[in-house]
Amino acid sequence: MATYQNIFNRVQVHGEPDLGVPLKSKGIFDRTGAFFNYLIGRFGEAQIGPAYLGTTGLFSIIFGLVAFEIIGLNMWASVGWDPVEFFRL
Repeated sequence: MATYQNIFNRVQVHGEPDLGVPLKSKGIFDRTGAFFNYLIGRFGEAQIGPAYLGTTGLFSIIFGLVAFEIIGLNMWASVGWDPVEFFRL
């Protein structure tokens, strides 16, 4: 498929969303649909999605949030639980 990429263009070409490679098995986590965003299309490709997490992707998000919370709480404890000192540059 030919693509036209120019950051200074005023034309946004829309066709059917590209859904990617077909999945062999659906499982409990399915690929979500794709949609177009006009503002993002002003700078490049306007299509958002499709997104597929799967089991491994879901676990990576959960463990990433847990790690982010642990690191944030340790940083906050290092300044004596003072919110002003925590956000000071």
